[in-house]
Amino acid sequence: MIWSFAAVCAVVALGVTGPGLLHRASRASRACGPGPRAMLALWTLATAVWLVSCATLAAVFAAELLGPSAKAVLAACLSVLQALERNNAGWGIGVSAALVLAAALRLLWTGVRRRREGTSWRRSHHRDLLSRARRRLLHGQRVWLVDSAESGAYCVPGAHGGVVITRGALAVLSQSQVRAVLAHEKAHLQGRHHVLVGWVRLLDAAFPWVPLLRAAASEVPVLVEWAADDRAVREVGMRPLVHALGALAEAGLGRSPQVLSISGACPVDRVRRQITPLIGCRRWRTRARTALVTALVTAPLVLTVASTLAGVLLPHCDCAAY
Repeated sequence: MIWSFAAVCAVVALGVTGPGLLHRASRASRACGPGPRAMLALWTLATAVWLVSCATLAAVFAAELLGPSAKAVLAACLSVLQALERNNAGWGIGVSAALVLAAALRLLWTGVRRRREGTSWRRSHHRDLLSRARRRLLHGQRVWLVDSAESGAYCVPGAHGGVVITRGALAVLSQSQVRAVLAHEKAHLQGRHHVLVGWVRLLDAAFPWVPLLRAAASEVPVLVEWAADDRAVREVGMRPLVHALGALAEAGLGRSPQVLSISGACPVDRVRRQITPLIGCRRWRTRARTALVTALVTAPLVLTVASTLAGVLLPHCDCAAY
């Protein structure tokens, strides 16, 4: 019982105070904190830990209530109904079970609906590309070149997707800046950043009242842009990327959330991040900070597993009788 109570408290603490912990780590990422890729892993880990811990705790409580057999399930349900009729003592269990079922159904329905919307949008977008764009080899990379005066560049995941760039963008960008934009979008596709963004947005849409999930849906899209920027800087250099961000600062405003655009997040913050000098820091300190944040984020899952093992092993342990 103590382990279960500790696990519930840890899950609630992660959901409420987790954003503050990860925000502090993210603000230190240009000094001694984790980099964008590490922060992406931490945000994804935090949301996954929260969801898995909630599901595991629900399963543990259900097992404790219902027992291992169908007969025990029926008997437990009958006992709950009798308690409700006698003195309303079972309202807590009944409400908890209803909430767990409603949360599971809401997550399933939200996932199906968002997947259907995404598939429909990608099909429509592919038809639009076939009518307005053509495949071109640009700096050794196959892209969709859209015959449009609007300046824009973005990427679409999937077999019929890829990097999309307009003639308007090519008109305002130099060759080195085009390479920086292509490297940025390629980093999105190779890093499967759309999966990370889709994951946190799905959880936020399903459970918008959880501060951790709401913050993740806001932070992860920014971090994927930072990670892609760093990849482009390593391949092409900082100056071409910074100038490309300035030239395409207003490109893609109002674009579908299904895509990752070069103008995503705040271009001003992204430029400031690149031109701000790095502060020297020992590598062991960065690793220690990352390890500490990782341990705090995974603590709820550890306590949940300990609660599960305690519930399974202690009833069969001879030492429990003493």
